[in-house]
Amino acid sequence: MPELTARKLKDVAAVIKAAREDAGISQAELAERLVFPRDYMVDLEAAKPSVYTTRLFRVLHELGITLRLEYGDDRAES
Repeated sequence: MPELTARKLKDVAAVIKAAREDAGISQAELAERLVFPRDYMVDLEAAKPSVYTTRLFRVLHELGITLRLEYGDDRAES
């Protein structure tokens, strides 16, 4: 199971994109499943910053919080 320590939005975006691609799901399909506009998925995977994500990572950094991301097919284990 791939694992990454996320220090910035770009790290989170890379894991989201890799997990989506590994699952064989298009951006449009994932957006439809989540009832999001496809443009949101495009911006998310491009790590387009928003005031909220920028502030979130600043708070995490200031407090010494480490965000670790793992992905894999947890559904297969259930």
